[in-house]
Amino acid sequence: MFQKLLYYFKKVKRARRIKKLKKKIPPYLLKDFEVELNYKLWTTKGARFAASRRNQILHKLSGQCIGYLSAYLIIVGLVKVYGLNFWLLKLTDQQVNFTSMAFSVLILLFSQLENSENYILKSERYHNCALDIAELYNKLRFAKTYQNNNPNKETILLEISNDYDRILKKYENHIEIDYSRFQLQKPDYFGLDFFDRVFFKIEFYCRVQLRYHILIYGPLIIFITTNLYLLIF
Repeated sequence: MFQKLLYYFKKVKRARRIKKLKKKIPPYLLKDFEVELNYKLWTTKGARFAASRRNQILHKLSGQCIGYLSAYLIIVGLVKVYGLNFWLLKLTDQQVNFTSMAFSVLILLFSQLENSENYILKSERYHNCALDIAELYNKLRFAKTYQNNNPNKETILLEISNDYDRILKKYENHIEIDYSRFQLQKPDYFGLDFFDRVFFKIEFYCRVQLRYHILIYGPLIIFITTNLYLLIF
């Protein structure tokens, strides 16, 4: 359901932007190869830095999530040991045992899945990729500024383009949300209005942070909601 809703808003946003930019030719569509190469290096570099940051956030949230779930597991065990209640909620021994086992299985499964993602390694690789592309970008900017009359300029541009292709083959590609995060850094250049910026931020939260916040705060929200229900009714 969420994916369908997200796809619908993407279509609306894309149609609105196409209408707004219909009379504007983006730099990467110009026939000048040098301008196109400059644009590709600049945007890819920014997107890869954004991808590195995204994986850093995932790594941090992953650790926090495992820590919170482990704390919930310990608290449930302590409640059983000391014969306490969850405020107004009274659980039987069987219910406490089931809750403990459920948290144990959830932590085990979640830890395995998160460790297989290796977010910190991906972050480093994206960062290294961005640095490699940044070197080519600086080389291109130098050639544009100081070597306009150089008869070998075409060879230099071709060499930079080939190096760029080789770098891309070495690293995993970033995802669409990374490019959107980079666009948020230059909203005026990319023609982003208020709704575009809000949409990108919501999309980033839903695709990157939401599931961790559900696991971190979900049990606490359920606990408070249940007790408030018992208190009122």
